This record gives sequence, C-alpha cells and structure tokens, in this order.
Amino acid sequence: MSDREWASTNGGRGAIAMLAFSSVLAIWTLVNAIRIAPVPEIAAPAFASGAALAAPGLGAAADVEAAVQGGLFEATRTAPVRNYRAPGEESDDVAPKEAPVLPVVLGTAVSDSAHSFATVQLAESRTTIMHVGDKIGEYTIYSIERGRVVFTNAAKKKLEIPELKP
Repeated sequence: MSDREWASTNGGRGAIAMLAFSSVLAIWTLVNAIRIAPVPEIAAPAFASGAALAAPGLGAAADVEAAVQGGLFEATRTAPVRNYRAPGEESDDVAPKEAPVLPVVLGTAVSDSAHSFATVQLAESRTTIMHVGDKIGEYTIYSIERGRVVFTNAAKKKLEIPELKP
C-alpha cells in the first residue's frame, strides 16, 4: 500500500490528525514553559542595625572558681536555697501555670482500632472527629472504647474521659 492510499484510509487520516494535534500541543507547551512571568515589585528589605545585633547577655556569668573551691564532694554540703535555672527558663518566683483544659468527649464509634473514631471538643473550639494517634491540645488519643476515650499527655500519663451524656 502506498502512502497516498494509506493517507486516504480512516486509520491514516486519524493518525495524521493526531500528529497535527500533538505537534500543536507540544509547541503550546514549549511556549508556556519558556515564557517568564513578570516579577512583581516589592519594597526593599529592612536590615537590623548594628546596635540591634549586639544584644546584651542573658544573665550573670557562673562563678566556676567559687564552685570548685566550695567543696563539691564534702559531706557537709547542702542544697542551694534556689534551684538552678538555665537562661531563659522561668524562675521559681513565677506563678504556677494553669491546669490544661481537658477535652470533652461528645461521642464514640467503635469498630477495629483503625476505623474507630471519637467526636471531641477542646474548650470552646469546634467539634472534631479524631482517631487513635490524633492530637488535640496537649493530649494524644491512646485508645477509643465504647463510651470513653483514653488520652495521654506529653509525660505519657493516661487520662480516661467518659463520653458526655445528654
């Protein structure tokens, strides 16, 4: 079959049409890939002054010589009046933190561990559907059981909260 005979068949015409279409698409893609969008004008950055970079130290330097001379391993040694705090830590004089807000369990749906979920709300926030391993506030869901959810906090202490009954 010659080229002219092949081009006059339906398959040949379809192949030529697809070749033309793919050529146009390739050229359009190349043009859009090469075209560079204009960069918007932005304000010049503001840099910190030298005085801002030379910040004062965070605290008094430790007197290492006095600590070494103080007899670290003496039997008569006593604990200091105030606990040591690293720079940036809260001091003992700061009021204790408020107790964390406990999550409220509005309902549970129990299946296998991968498909069980609980409807949980923290304080006045919106209601959230949660699964085992999800976090809300500082709590992580440890397990979901019928009518209750077991949470763990950052210290891995377990907290069991029953479902809220209407």
